[in-house]
Amino acid sequence: MPPLRAFVAVCLWASLVAWLRADEPAWTARGMAGMVATDSPEASQIGADVLKAGGNAFDAAVATSFALAVARPQSTGLGGGGFLLAYVAKEKRFVALDFREIAPAAIRPDIYARLILDSEVKRNAGRPEGFSPSLFGGNAVGVPGQLAGLAEINRRFGTRPLAELIRPAIELAENGFAVDEHFLRARQGVLNDFAKWPQLKQTCTAMYELLGGDGAAPNSGDKFKRMDFANGLRLIAERGPQAFYDSPIGEAIVRAVNAAGGAMTMDDLRGYRVKEREPLRGRYGDLEIVSMPPPSSGGVCLIEALNILEAAVGRREAIGDAPGTHEHVLIEAMKHAFADRARHLGDPDFSRLPVARLTSKPYASMIAPLVRSEGTAPEYGSESVPCDVFFGSGYIDREAPEPADDPNDHGTSHFCVADREGNIVALTETINTEFGSLVVASPYGIILNNELDDFATARGRPNAYRLVQGDANLIGPGKRPLSSMSPTVILRDGKPVLVLGGSGGPRIISSVLHVALHVMEGRPLADALTALRLHHQWRPDEIVFSREPPAELATELSRRGHTLSQKRGAGTVQAIQFLADGAMLGASDPGKGGRPAGVP
Repeated sequence: MPPLRAFVAVCLWASLVAWLRADEPAWTARGMAGMVATDSPEASQIGADVLKAGGNAFDAAVATSFALAVARPQSTGLGGGGFLLAYVAKEKRFVALDFREIAPAAIRPDIYARLILDSEVKRNAGRPEGFSPSLFGGNAVGVPGQLAGLAEINRRFGTRPLAELIRPAIELAENGFAVDEHFLRARQGVLNDFAKWPQLKQTCTAMYELLGGDGAAPNSGDKFKRMDFANGLRLIAERGPQAFYDSPIGEAIVRAVNAAGGAMTMDDLRGYRVKEREPLRGRYGDLEIVSMPPPSSGGVCLIEALNILEAAVGRREAIGDAPGTHEHVLIEAMKHAFADRARHLGDPDFSRLPVARLTSKPYASMIAPLVRSEGTAPEYGSESVPCDVFFGSGYIDREAPEPADDPNDHGTSHFCVADREGNIVALTETINTEFGSLVVASPYGIILNNELDDFATARGRPNAYRLVQGDANLIGPGKRPLSSMSPTVILRDGKPVLVLGGSGGPRIISSVLHVALHVMEGRPLADALTALRLHHQWRPDEIVFSREPPAELATELSRRGHTLSQKRGAGTVQAIQFLADGAMLGASDPGKGGRPAGVP
């Protein structure tokens, strides 16, 4: 073909492709050689640049995570932890890595329960130091696992030096990330906490200064520089992870935690180890589900809910197909899955967990008859619910008070990466609630987690997300707290069709469930991310909608006995869909301002 005709043909083809995709929203992207989907446009681009430069999905994931630690300080960072679910193409297998935070060795359940009770007495009396010790200050901080996890990913699966992958994050911290509405809302939420609890400002002064509490609020689009954190990253790039888990950054972490009332030691940091877990597997129709095992509850709840849904729908004659039936059955499936989460799940290194039973088809078949066409299931724990017969009741205090409000759901970040070699990464990481414990390890800008609130810190006491939990998740030295993080891959005939995960506390599970179901049933990924979502976590006994539901649906669910919350909210999902033409479609939930970045 002559050069001019070839040029014209290419232009016409590009125009046709652009026209065909003109209706695709800005928060989706296509790529043939790779894809990165995160809740930060800057982090997505950094990951995609690594792929373009010849790195694999694991290299891109490590660079992306460091970038998120800069650009999403309210959600994630080196002071937290996470879970990796990945497909390693050269090994032809899935790998699950657990780098969740750990309770320090000095933590004792009885001491912690007394701290909680004392704070509640002070809070009820309106005293300025009445903030929860499991949410704010040194007693909220678990031993961070994030950097250990990234170093392990780099060592085992990466092709680029760790220092090279940290360099873009250093530049982002020095030049500043773009402030967005999500950051501004989280910042204001923390400043409100400082105003509510004056003592907190004295305990967590470095955080107050980092956020510029005494100055004017930044505007959306402004550049927010993190010079201290850039210095910390530079030290890690030069000396490796030992700079973090030993001197000098480790010493700064211990000093900051203990100055804020905690009890962490250098031995806690030096003793941290990443754990490899066996990925959980389930089936839904002709699809295979691969997800994260405990101490994540995500995989168990997701597979159990899908099994119950499948078994209940198989009883269509019993449940009918009237309007609202699908939503009703989905809610009932979630309720049972979350009730089992509360009663049975925790750290598998400390308790025997009935994971195989809970994720089995026979178990779902026993639960399915409890899903009735009219009315909700019996109170979980009654004699008619078979899980008690098999496993005993566990300890759940039904009279425990519930927090007055959900936390501002800005904690946690999820991202997905895929490359041309077939490697797939789903990585969820967190510091728990917004800006974690509010403790900062100065002068390195490390924002420390408040992950100890994810434990059952006292029997029957709900955590910040109003989750009630059982004995398996009681706090204790060396334990890893139960999580809702749900990195997941879905396959058909052994080939991936979707990788996804989310952020948003327990709403991660319901959001991943909804998006996965929509895509598995043939809905476009962009539509799946914006469709109405429903969340139910057993306790409190209420449905939370992602937005205002249709009046007909609300009326029908109320008629069937459901309580509808006036609150609105959902998790934030990031996903990559693998299309029949070999392309990868990345999508970032618009609720958090993310953007995917593809490699042509």
